Amino acid sequence: SILTALHAIPHMDASYKEKLRPYVVKYKEYVDEMEQDNPYGVPIGLGNWAGSGGVVSFGTTICFANMHFPDIIDASHAFKTTNWLFGCHPYHNYSLVATLGATRPKAVFYGNNRADFSFIPGNVAPGILFRQPDHFENYDDWPFLWGQNEGTIGGNTSYLIFGSAFKNMLK
Repeated sequence: SILTALHAIPHMDASYKEKLRPYVVKYKEYVDEMEQDNPYGVPIGLGNWAGSGGVVSFGTTICFANMHFPDIIDASHAFKTTNWLFGCHPYHNYSLVATLGATRPKAVFYGNNRADFSFIPGNVAPGILFRQPDHFENYDDWPFLWGQNEGTIGGNTSYLIFGSAFKNMLK
């Protein structure tokens, strides 16, 4: 992925970065096309698994692309990721991150303590599930819908990496 290539830049010579430039330009075209597809400017998952993981990966890629190619990738795209995660999305305005953001953070997760109908702070829900033909859903009263409510170690770790990259981008 382009994110892996961006991570390699500090460990490579200057010619590597220049060889990567056309791929970052192509990624910018993808970002611009996506902004035409939906009003949120993030990759909305349309399958049977809600798409927060893709949104977090998108945000991390934007942060690193902006760090190395600020003339191509604008930092404003990373804010679209935080907007989505913290409550600016269809269906409800709850944050998809436990204890953070929006009108109300998500409070029910499918995790180690799901039988308690509770959460672990920092859990990231898979997000808003798209149901054909045009219905979004993310129930917040039943933790056992793992496609919408599962807090995973991998998902939470990806969110921490994004948060660190986002914080560094703001410096």
